[in-house]
Amino acid sequence: MMTPRAVTVLLEDRLITFNRAVGLIRRRNLPVRSIAVGPTVTPGVSRLTIMIHSDEATAERAVQHLQKVVGVREAAAFPARDGVTRELALVKVRARGDRYAELLDVVQLYHASVVDDNPEAAIVELTGSEAFVLSCIRALERFEILEVARSGAVALEAGVGEAARVPANV
Repeated sequence: MMTPRAVTVLLEDRLITFNRAVGLIRRRNLPVRSIAVGPTVTPGVSRLTIMIHSDEATAERAVQHLQKVVGVREAAAFPARDGVTRELALVKVRARGDRYAELLDVVQLYHASVVDDNPEAAIVELTGSEAFVLSCIRALERFEILEVARSGAVALEAGVGEAARVPANV
């Protein structure tokens, strides 16, 4: 059954390792929804999160191939519903004075924040699931969206997943 899945990869913090991992995903032609990469608690190790829409067998094959990539320390896949998945979005909207209070109501409703404010535009920062972010963006459309920047999803498996058990000195 095709479901949203997170493939998380712990890899050496080197561009060549990142290129190899992403190149493998590209060559396998996986249905990628988003890719995000960032540092982990272990110096020199980054976490690559790839959100895909696939069946379990396809995700597991991707993990098996990723584990063979030089510089990859661990890879795991899990259904998105079995973990916590979040995305960051910055949305620049027209901030007219006569509708500013209405904008603040929408921002508050979505537990977002206005992180930059000037007479022409406001930048709203929000965090949540992909569906939540899309819902907020739809709600902000009435204020004339000028720009949107989205991070792509990051995910952690609930409980203690495989990737979390990798020793720090590996």
